[in-house]
Amino acid sequence: MTGDAWLDGSPSPSPLLRGLARNPAAPVDVLLRLLDSWPEQVCDGLLHRRELPPPVRDAMLHHPSPRIRGALAAHPQVDPLARTTLLADPEWRVRMRAFGRPGQEPLPDDVLVRLLTELDGPPSDIPFSREELIGELFAATRYDQRLFRLAAAHPRPGVRRFAAGSSYWLDERSRQALLEDEVPDVRAAAVASLARQQQVMEPADLPDQHSHAFWYVLQRPLSRALVDHVLASGDTDALRVMGENPGVPPDVVETLLRHPDPSVRQGVTCRVDLTDDQLVRLATDPAVEVRTAVSTHPGLTEQQRAGIDIDVTTVPGDGHFGSVDVRCRWVPYPNDAAPDITDALRWARSANPLLRRRAARHAGLPADIVTVLADDSDLGVRVLLAQHHPAAPPALLLRCYLEYHCCGRDRLSELPQFPTEGLARFADNPDPAIRRLVALDPHADPDLVDRLSTDADATVREAMASSPRLPAPRVTALFDDPELAEAAAANPALTVDHIQQILDRSAPG
Repeated sequence: MTGDAWLDGSPSPSPLLRGLARNPAAPVDVLLRLLDSWPEQVCDGLLHRRELPPPVRDAMLHHPSPRIRGALAAHPQVDPLARTTLLADPEWRVRMRAFGRPGQEPLPDDVLVRLLTELDGPPSDIPFSREELIGELFAATRYDQRLFRLAAAHPRPGVRRFAAGSSYWLDERSRQALLEDEVPDVRAAAVASLARQQQVMEPADLPDQHSHAFWYVLQRPLSRALVDHVLASGDTDALRVMGENPGVPPDVVETLLRHPDPSVRQGVTCRVDLTDDQLVRLATDPAVEVRTAVSTHPGLTEQQRAGIDIDVTTVPGDGHFGSVDVRCRWVPYPNDAAPDITDALRWARSANPLLRRRAARHAGLPADIVTVLADDSDLGVRVLLAQHHPAAPPALLLRCYLEYHCCGRDRLSELPQFPTEGLARFADNPDPAIRRLVALDPHADPDLVDRLSTDADATVREAMASSPRLPAPRVTALFDDPELAEAAAANPALTVDHIQQILDRSAPG
């Protein structure tokens, strides 16, 4: 089930209207006219605006089109009060979009409790069950622990029963409360969920083929029979995953640590029960990927870490930072939890660049540490600091943009502290992503921007079409270019005449 399926079949938006709707300089009266005359055409453009002026937000909130109200519900800058209103929308698809999206400000506890109450008894005329609706809410909030705590303590038994069936996500206090719940059905659901979580897997429980269920079983409590079955199979992928399971007995860990395949040995490097001798052997393993993986183990001293020969260009979970192919995967911290600042400060001073990368992703690092990491010898540290710290120096952002060549690069240039002065000097750079920066320079020569609007690379042409330094006649000419019309209509330098021209073109008849 998806909250966006209801958008299927909508008319294709006009590129000019869509571009005008997301134009950051479009006057409020123009945006309101777009909403009034062409709501279906401008819905997507409004959704992708960085900011919604209050009058536009209010108009969207009370608009007769559910697509417009749904676009407001999904907008990153929508305030919790507006989302609270949309949670009572007559269209359930709008309500579901208001459940939450990444980047939105979270809803208050009392609103979530009330929403859970409503979802526990949905009207009979909607095509979703209680379990589907509550499940959609939890998925929309990325299984937020706060929401599980609220559900576990909810006054309605139906909500608590849903939470009780998700023992894996509950903290110990909530889990215990549900096991002692006054309602028998809730207690039974909690007991059954915990029993499933603690059930020891046997060979018959392991699917024949690799699948989500296959890997899930290997992360559950394992019987000795299943452990021996996997050992005998010779399946190196299964052995690697099993090696991460904390319930695997010590003799099997030792067997896996001596396995000829380095990927299997790598699987045991994250275990907290490794002995000093095992850590030393892994730290001197002949395979660099094994040495690299164990180099962040908390059982090692900084002196030991400094002596490990690692390769940070291909590091699962920490991103790929090579001199040519550089990738950052925006992965979460270990165990999906942001570390304590004390840990981050310790990592920031580590000899190990992978630990410094973890530290660089902590938004609360003090200024002196930011200064040090901004000049770190490791590209990964510099990039992660630039991406995650609100006080990352502007010079660092530009440096990382120039040196970093994979996913997340454009996000750097969208940050508010990204420097724009002097970017026109990159007009002839062989990398089109760097040529695009010319569009951000507030003093770029209009003739230069005009030249780049016919660049061989489509992304460069699109960036120049939106540049306020593009000459006005060229902007007007691009209104007739199917490829660049939307970008031209989003140009913040549009004049009143330009805007009127777009509106006149779009008027019926």
